[in-house]
Amino acid sequence: MSADDIQQLTYDEAVALLPDGDTVHTFMQAGPILIGADWERAKILELLRLAGPEIELAGPAAQDTGHGMAAYDADGTAVFIETRKAS
Repeated sequence: MSADDIQQLTYDEAVALLPDGDTVHTFMQAGPILIGADWERAKILELLRLAGPEIELAGPAAQDTGHGMAAYDADGTAVFIETRKAS
């Protein structure tokens, strides 16, 4: 995906994509592997608030796993975030 293809999301748009519930599943890159973990919803909201303009729709591979959004933490690490299932 080129920089021209990246679709930035606002905080409100990102929150609207989150699934219901108290936890949200994430994936993060750890060298050659991905590590998955459930995060408390409040921690995801904090990440999205701090990420500011660094929230975007994820690429097709991440979307296929149900993690259609990416936000970047303070270290620049991408966090792939679970999104609502299409209705």
